Amino acid sequence: MSGEDMIKAEGICDVEDTVFVAVGKNVKEGKSVLSWALKSFAGRRICVLHVHQPNHLFSSKDGKLSGAKLKQHMVKACQELDRLRLHKLLNQYLLFITQAGIQGGKVWLEINNVERGIIHIIEEHKIRWLVMGAAAETHYSKQLSELKSSKAKFVCQHAPMHCQIWFTCNECLIQTRSMNNSLSSSLESLSSPEDNGGTKMRNHVGDGYEDLNILENASSPANKIVKVEIKGDYSPVHEAHLHCATSQPLLEEGSFHGKASSDERSRVEHAMMDAENSKQRAFEESVKRWRAEEDAMEAIRMAEVSYRLFKEKEDQRKEKEENFAKQKEGIEELKIQHDLCLNELQMIQEKKPVLESQITESSYAGKELEEKIIQAVELLISFRKQRDEMQIERDNAIKEVNRFRKLVQDDADEYCIKNFFSISFSDIIEATRNFDPSSKIGEGKFGSVYKGIIHHVKVAIKMLPACGSFSDSDFQHKAESLSRVRHPNLVTLIGICSESRSLAYEFLENGNLEDHLACCKKSRPLHWQHRIRIAVEICSALIFVHANDPCIVHGNLRPTNILLDAKFVSKISDFGVHLLISQTENSNNDDPEASIYVDPEYIDNGQFTVESDVYSFGVILLRLLTARPALGIVRDVKCALESGNLGSVLDSSAGDWPIEQAELLAYLALSCCEKDPLNRPNMLSEVWPTIEPMRDICKPHSDLNTSSQGSKGQKRIPPHFVCPIFQDVMEDPHIAADGYTYEGDAIKGWLYSGHDTSPMTNLKLDTCDLIPNYALYRAIQEWQQQF
Repeated sequence: MSGEDMIKAEGICDVEDTVFVAVGKNVKEGKSVLSWALKSFAGRRICVLHVHQPNHLFSSKDGKLSGAKLKQHMVKACQELDRLRLHKLLNQYLLFITQAGIQGGKVWLEINNVERGIIHIIEEHKIRWLVMGAAAETHYSKQLSELKSSKAKFVCQHAPMHCQIWFTCNECLIQTRSMNNSLSSSLESLSSPEDNGGTKMRNHVGDGYEDLNILENASSPANKIVKVEIKGDYSPVHEAHLHCATSQPLLEEGSFHGKASSDERSRVEHAMMDAENSKQRAFEESVKRWRAEEDAMEAIRMAEVSYRLFKEKEDQRKEKEENFAKQKEGIEELKIQHDLCLNELQMIQEKKPVLESQITESSYAGKELEEKIIQAVELLISFRKQRDEMQIERDNAIKEVNRFRKLVQDDADEYCIKNFFSISFSDIIEATRNFDPSSKIGEGKFGSVYKGIIHHVKVAIKMLPACGSFSDSDFQHKAESLSRVRHPNLVTLIGICSESRSLAYEFLENGNLEDHLACCKKSRPLHWQHRIRIAVEICSALIFVHANDPCIVHGNLRPTNILLDAKFVSKISDFGVHLLISQTENSNNDDPEASIYVDPEYIDNGQFTVESDVYSFGVILLRLLTARPALGIVRDVKCALESGNLGSVLDSSAGDWPIEQAELLAYLALSCCEKDPLNRPNMLSEVWPTIEPMRDICKPHSDLNTSSQGSKGQKRIPPHFVCPIFQDVMEDPHIAADGYTYEGDAIKGWLYSGHDTSPMTNLKLDTCDLIPNYALYRAIQEWQQQF
């Protein structure tokens, strides 16, 4: 240890009352050791002990860089940067101690060998108490009971006896070395080897002279310490250790006096001195060679750095030139704009007197117009008041007329339905114009269908096969039983003719489902929301007829037997018709398309069951999804589902199908089409809970008039005509206190049911009073008259 390797300290007053804590460059582990010391020695002064290893970039021991090749200011700058990092590290530890409320100090030493540096500081300051790490925190475990760090082991073995040392890891005490050199753990078995003396050499790169001092350590006769000092102005001090322990026992004192004479001792000493000098010269040559190699490498590196700096400055110069050119162009453009603005300003100043005179004239004219407008507004207010009063009277009269008209119509319809059950054959001939082919609207398994008017009511007349085993009374009895089965999604039977075996049903304007799926007879394709709603309505009707006592099985369910009314509400026709014809006619089916909807079980045993309708419903559901022909539709949909490409078979004319609902309907339809009736789902307990929630995603009938195609002639409802509660076109609009307009009956029912909040905003209403919205009512009337 030389004079250049000075121990530097700050804030140390009394070593006897100070606990020294050895810390390294790892701040996290250093703070862990400090935390243990602060907790264990509360109230005592804490001093941070640190051994700094200088940057090897300027180490003459390793032959790195020479001061003669590297500029002096660069060397000093790098050394200063290294010292700044050292002080920054120590200040972090001191700040940690200060935050704990403890007065702290710091002591540090610059040396290559950390553990020897710690020993040197202990000896120099006569340190009595020292805390240091036993191992890295990554080695910590609850079973850790011995030192893992080589530095900790070295300090434990070589520290002076007057210093007591605590070894910690992860804020836990691992071992303690007391002042009598005893350990509190299994380290007692470790021996304390003698200090391995070595050859210490210090190099100072100077102006060309060297001062070599060779000292012999008297306390260690088997070893020699060679200290080489090469003095200079720029290079820091470094140490190297050359262990020169002899392998022969010739120098041992006892054996030397017993076996050799004085002449032999002199020759041996002379030979050893020659050997040491040879080793020293070889080492110096190695140092020179290392320094020359590093000089060459540094020259190459500096050349590369200089080239990079040159390129960067060249790029910066070009960039500045480009920016200067752009700024120059921008200044030229600003000058042109400035000249244009000056010209415009001059023109405006020339026109200013003319404009001022025009403004004066306009102000006079404005005052005159204001007076006229005030008079016109007053007149308009009086006319509007008279108009509103007359409009109220007119609206009240229209409401009364409509009410009486509805009462008369309802009474007429009820009278027709009650008294219009038995129809004569002559009425049938007259309604069909003697079965004119132009009156024929369909033909199926159970006979032909004609349209006609009977007693001023438009009906659809179904002519059943004339032959059969039923008498007229049996036929009429069964038909009357079917007429009593009423459901919103079943076509109403309103008359029968036993003589001609014919049935009169209500007439539905929009034809059957098959026409819309096949887009024939100028029918528009149905939107996917309509299709889902139709599936829900068919399911509801089938559950109703199956639950009838006795149970009614349709037996001929297919798209041609599903009719659509003016609002595209679906209704099933021909239910129970197979009960009115003979078994022979019932089993006769020459239509291959119709046979696809028939349950395979019926083909085998000739018996219709509830599962037969479930099978037909499944095929219809697939038709609604794909609009493809029924033949092979089950196979196509199954393949699409297995390949994960259901969208390839969905009907694109129905709009953008929601994939999740479409897949759910497809799987449901395939389960209904199982060949084994036992594997088909139950309509009430399985199909209905699956399909009924989809009703919520369908728009109201009045908002989805026909389809997604929306031709120019389609009736589109303005959204402000629709009641937010009923979701239908308003007939008696009223304004509530929340500012929204509702159907009169809807908002009144809302308020009379105990609500005092807005149906739209859920905020409390200031008042429950309602104001008729006559302006909106007239707009709705005018809109309805256009269609």
